[in-house]
Amino acid sequence: MACEVKHCGEIRDFKKVQEYFGLGHADDNWLNAINHAISPTGELIALAQGEKLAFLSTCWNSHGRGNTYVLGWCGELEDPNQIVTSLTCLPIAQSKSSDRSIEWTCVAVGLVSGMVIFYTDMGVKLFSQCCQEDPVIGVKLQSPPRNSEADSLLYIVYSRCMCFIQGQDILPTLSNCRHNVQRGALERSSYPTADVVPFQKYKFKQEREGVINDAAISSTQRPPTYDYIVQQSIGLGYFAKVHATPPRSAQVLAAGAEPYLGFFHAEEGYKTMSIGEVAKDVIGIAYKNLLGGIFRRAPEPLPSPEESPLPVPTKEAPMRIRCRLYDGKRDGLTLAVAPGGRLAVVTDNLDRVMLVDTQQAIILRVWKGYRDAQCAFVPVKERSVRGIITHKRRTLFLVVYSSRLGVLDIWALQNGPKVAAFNVSKNGQLIYNNHGALGASGGAGAIGSSSQSRKAPVINHCLFLDPIDGSLKEVHIPFHYALSETSSQSSRDIHMLRRLRNQMRSLNHGDTPEAQLEEIGELARELQTLEVRQQCLEMLLKSKKLQPRLFQGIIDAFIDKPLSDEIPSKDFVDQIENYKRLTDLYLALSQDNKRDDNEPPVDHLDLSDADHVTINKLVLLLDDGSENEKPASTREVSFQLHGEHKTEEFVDYLSIFDIDSPDGIRLLPERADKFGAVSIDLFSQFFSQGLCFRQFKEWINQACLPSRDLLTLVIWFWLEKPFKYNNCDEVVDDMSRIAAMVKTICELAGEHIHDYAYNAISPWWQEVRELLLESKQFSGLLVAIVCKTVASNLWRNRKEGSCDESSQTEEEECWERISHDEAQWGLLTGKLEDVAVLGAILGKPLTCRNPEGPEMAYEPPDCSLKSIVSSGKGIVTELTAKWLISAQLHPSKILEITAPENELNEEGKTKTKDQPKAELLSEESESDPELEVGKEVQDPSNEPFEPILERLALLRAHFPFSLESGVLLSLMSWQYMVQWSKQLSSLDHMRAALLCLNQFRKPDLALKHGVCCMLWNATLKFPLQATAKLMQKVGRLPVDKMCQQDLEMSAGKVPEFLELSLEFLQHFTSSLEHDKRELQFEQSLSEGALPLQFLALQQHHAMPSLLRLQTELCMVLHFVAFFQLRMTKPLTMLFDAMGNKALLADINKELPYLLPAPDLVLQQQRTDFLCRVVTATMDLIREDLEQLYILDHVFYMAKICTLADSWEVDKLPVLRRQVVELYAFGYDAEAQELLHDISEDEELGRLLLEIAGRRLNLYAESSQSTFLKIASVGHQLLAYLDNLKEPLTEHSVQIAATKPDEIDVAALDKLLSSAYKCLCRHESKQLSIIAQMYSAVRILQN
Repeated sequence: MACEVKHCGEIRDFKKVQEYFGLGHADDNWLNAINHAISPTGELIALAQGEKLAFLSTCWNSHGRGNTYVLGWCGELEDPNQIVTSLTCLPIAQSKSSDRSIEWTCVAVGLVSGMVIFYTDMGVKLFSQCCQEDPVIGVKLQSPPRNSEADSLLYIVYSRCMCFIQGQDILPTLSNCRHNVQRGALERSSYPTADVVPFQKYKFKQEREGVINDAAISSTQRPPTYDYIVQQSIGLGYFAKVHATPPRSAQVLAAGAEPYLGFFHAEEGYKTMSIGEVAKDVIGIAYKNLLGGIFRRAPEPLPSPEESPLPVPTKEAPMRIRCRLYDGKRDGLTLAVAPGGRLAVVTDNLDRVMLVDTQQAIILRVWKGYRDAQCAFVPVKERSVRGIITHKRRTLFLVVYSSRLGVLDIWALQNGPKVAAFNVSKNGQLIYNNHGALGASGGAGAIGSSSQSRKAPVINHCLFLDPIDGSLKEVHIPFHYALSETSSQSSRDIHMLRRLRNQMRSLNHGDTPEAQLEEIGELARELQTLEVRQQCLEMLLKSKKLQPRLFQGIIDAFIDKPLSDEIPSKDFVDQIENYKRLTDLYLALSQDNKRDDNEPPVDHLDLSDADHVTINKLVLLLDDGSENEKPASTREVSFQLHGEHKTEEFVDYLSIFDIDSPDGIRLLPERADKFGAVSIDLFSQFFSQGLCFRQFKEWINQACLPSRDLLTLVIWFWLEKPFKYNNCDEVVDDMSRIAAMVKTICELAGEHIHDYAYNAISPWWQEVRELLLESKQFSGLLVAIVCKTVASNLWRNRKEGSCDESSQTEEEECWERISHDEAQWGLLTGKLEDVAVLGAILGKPLTCRNPEGPEMAYEPPDCSLKSIVSSGKGIVTELTAKWLISAQLHPSKILEITAPENELNEEGKTKTKDQPKAELLSEESESDPELEVGKEVQDPSNEPFEPILERLALLRAHFPFSLESGVLLSLMSWQYMVQWSKQLSSLDHMRAALLCLNQFRKPDLALKHGVCCMLWNATLKFPLQATAKLMQKVGRLPVDKMCQQDLEMSAGKVPEFLELSLEFLQHFTSSLEHDKRELQFEQSLSEGALPLQFLALQQHHAMPSLLRLQTELCMVLHFVAFFQLRMTKPLTMLFDAMGNKALLADINKELPYLLPAPDLVLQQQRTDFLCRVVTATMDLIREDLEQLYILDHVFYMAKICTLADSWEVDKLPVLRRQVVELYAFGYDAEAQELLHDISEDEELGRLLLEIAGRRLNLYAESSQSTFLKIASVGHQLLAYLDNLKEPLTEHSVQIAATKPDEIDVAALDKLLSSAYKCLCRHESKQLSIIAQMYSAVRILQN
């Protein structure tokens, strides 16, 4: 292993943060202009510039193992005049958790004013505190040492002092403030308030004009007594007082100018009291209490918690100087303390990096040539080796980043050389964290080998932030780099491992020369340490170009030259031996195998007639006709010969076995997803060139592979084999090979397979059956038939050879012909046959000859037996419905048809097919009665053959209950409507669903009603309510923009949508009266998710009143949208308040109130609306030459009358308006026919007279003589005609004719006759006008 700079995180929003800070993309060095901090546990990155803050948090990434950081929060400080000077991320450990996991992360922000603000990781401000009115240089955390009960220490560095805050003081404050924020007890505009956290201030002693650039605490331990006495004597002189117990003190290192480096001691603010001082205080308290009792004065009460003042900081304490290093030209810039505090590193303005011993206060080492250097310590533990007890030594490395050179150097401490150097970006930042989680005491780490300490979060001490690719990198250093080159055997082996890796990289993927393999083997023999050998083995297993022969050579080298007996490496030796067995078996099966002359031939498998029928059926279903285009001699073989194995498959082959057991190798069940590909690569060569079972047994015995695992791999091999056959004989040949292989494995297993009680289930074959349950290919059925035949033969042979055979009577032989295990095989093959037919049919999407309906995407389903059986009783119906939808088959063809008289058409139908195909189908129909059922009935019109119907009928033979027409139509209509709800503008799916609803038979009306209830609530209710709300708002059909925004469809599709909705409601209404429907399912389907048809029958019946109300609303909206009508608030005008409220209720829940009858005003408004619609329908009448198209008008008049009946309004005004409008548009013949169907009243006569008058006025404009003839009749007629020339009113009728030539005088004569019949019965005052007008018409006719 070598030093590496590994990618450990990706920052997606790096450019977004740069833009937020106002820094241009052209500035690559922008990280130097901002403050940054990364959480030691890696879950948060905090960035700040000026008054702006940005927090990046981790999110889940499916593409890699590293963290992915996205912008979680960005904002600004409350005071825009403040500037951020420092940032620190403080992970907070869970208080009630024993594994010390991180609960959340606090961000401490230091400002130029001296204030420190604490934020949550989501950017919520918790509290703030100002300890000194100077710019904050840094906010740092001192974690307690390992295996100690000390507390964490948070300290704030200022230019003249340092402020210490105990972790036990600040942690409850942070937790309480965050808890209050989460509870939402505070207003959004306010922030949680907290008491002043107690702190201790220590001041630097600066005799000269000194400058402090950085400071840090190296240790907080209690000094030894002797060192304490020496320090007190040197610091205070001869008269120094020495306590018996040395006070705890913190050693502080400060870097700056004058001095360049200072060592200070910050002692705690208490002292140890002597016995005399304690006695003096006790006597004083007793004296006060005694005097108070004599003079009857009560003792001073203790202050209550409410009256006690807030904790205030203690008095400033000066830090005691230990020693200082002065250098007039040198200024210390940054300071980094190593974990443990024994070492520190200081950078200065003279391009030097100095290593300092903090205990002895001496400089150990100086590195030159590092301008603007950034430093970090990396602690490394010795790696534990499996099977070896190690001392777990620890060491430190120093990482120095030179931004000017773009180099990352790694140095071994203290006198070690440079171990590695990496070229990195010149604009990056080296992040160093020397603290852990706040709240995780050091005592938790005392449990060295416990499981709790292993769960502790990993601290990232050294990270590199690269702005070029927006990534986060970590430095990985192996432990052996700290060892000496001359005395370390590991270093020598590492060098040999590098050479071995380079040799492997130079190898080609194809053939490898023997000389190179021998050279690599010699290098592997030179490895003498167990750790490096394990690293070599791991490197080989991770290689993507690992070749079997290369792996075998290295394994043989490890075995030929074992390690010395002093190294306990039993586990490693067991691994090596198991890998050798696996590799030898792989190469043996991969080599060219030729059958021996003494090898017996493969026995032909004897199958029953039923098995032959099943196999022939699968061959027919999976035959796509492509074999007819190929020559007979070029059949595609089952396996392709592998000249060279894929290296990835060999690595997968090694990974599926458990190699840690000394007794042999076992398959790993968790790697079952790779069993198929590995078995294909392992056995394909063996089966393609010959079946030499004698050698096969020897190889398996040498490999110590259990027979059970071997059988598993062989079954996976046949399950993954492509099912490509032309006829049944080819299938039987391959099945014979399977049988020979399974029989050989059973011989290897010995009597173990018969180790079960009489007439019980065999554990050996039960595991095989459980494996076949998950088979997704059709080969699973073939393997099941083979295993059933082999198991039956073995059982019968064992039975014939038993000693009890002669004692059985003839009656027992007649009854005991099948065992319990054979019965299980029969059940399994039956289920597999059903699922194989289902998968063969549904796996091939087809399109019918006459497609109907929209296209929908179709994915072939997972048709394994386990998936089908365990997915619920409705899975077969659901999958078949999706297949029929993709075939675009008309729903009417799904209905079951039985017509015996049409069976004679089968002969004519088969003649249209190819002759070979017809012969196969005829043989199949003779041998299998299911295919006889599978032939759909054709009508006498000799429709073309539809293969989809034949396959559907075959499916119904296997699943009769799940594929009933009513159930299928329910699922198809549901699928169509769900697809439409995803894209409302695609009305073709809705139309297809209505086509399915139209095909329900009378016994299935209960299913239809339930499906309609579900479709209404799930898909149609809310779009229809949105349409009503929008049209209520605008009073007409909305514009296209509003429809796209609220309805997700264009305005041109709204009328069609409403028409389809009305059709759905009509289907809904027609299914109200239905009989009870019982559902049946196949016994092989188990309970699971409730099927849709079951949920449909569980629906409550719809309320007829609510359904009628929704139908009325839909018709109103359709009329308004289709005819472009304008009316203010149509829902309020045409429905009362209770009706509008009921429109929002559930359609299958009874209303708690009764709907009132409409009043006269509402009825009149409804009548006026219907009359307006009648007027609008006149535009649907078209006239082409001599033919009149009036069917659309009649269709909508029927809808209008239906709505009038539903509203219970008088239809006479509606029909009257129809007649009047027909006369007004000049369709006198059609209007004359409708006059016989309505009663002739005075209002109708008045309107007809008005139409006649307007026609006469228009005809009078033709010439002056015509007008004079009309005027000569009388003044009363002339006055009436003059009144009609006035502007139109609301009750006036406008005729469509605009020219005198369009007026027919004969038709006008008939119109006056009809008007006279209406007025003469009521002795109207307008009879005289009719008489004069009739005279005028007679004059004009003559």
